[in-house]
Amino acid sequence: MPLASHPLDDATADALLSLAGASWERDDLDASWVAAGLPATPVAWQVHEEMDYRLDAGDRAFVVGMGFDPDRVTAFAVAFAVFLEDVVGEEDFFDHFGPQWAIDADAGRDAFDALFRAGVERVAARLGEPVATGTHDEAWHHAVWRAGDCLLVVAQGEDFDSYGVADDLKLWLVRHPQDAPVPAGDALYAFLCGDPTPA
Repeated sequence: MPLASHPLDDATADALLSLAGASWERDDLDASWVAAGLPATPVAWQVHEEMDYRLDAGDRAFVVGMGFDPDRVTAFAVAFAVFLEDVVGEEDFFDHFGPQWAIDADAGRDAFDALFRAGVERVAARLGEPVATGTHDEAWHHAVWRAGDCLLVVAQGEDFDSYGVADDLKLWLVRHPQDAPVPAGDALYAFLCGDPTPA
């Protein structure tokens, strides 16, 4: 049951917190990205023209969440662990991970959960205790903080790159009005995945 991990670090957490207070409008996006300490790249062109939502940020990839009609950035997410429950038929699954990712071929879900707790501690060191914690889809955990008109969320969930074969662990930054209640449970996960109207 392999686990790939590139634990959440201060630079990544700080970059997302900087983006929380920045404009995500098309004309401002490149400047907001650089001001967050991320490598200069034509983010707005890549997202709005190329429709490529995976951004290189040095040794990590940031995934951009989008709303459409009109096109607008709604979220950023950074994976820092991927866990494969059953390796049968997926022996080469972790071959594409870069050298900064550690692979533990014998890890169990407890190791994946430990990385979740470490990520929560990393964010809590900046923002204090989360405003909400819980589970979704029974086995996945999440912790939520408010950051201006955003939610910052450490959450386990489906690894979309593997079409759901594996689970992943991400730090999410999602636009959410300050006066709106924080969604819970499965509604929170649906919101992270793009549902604009969480229950």
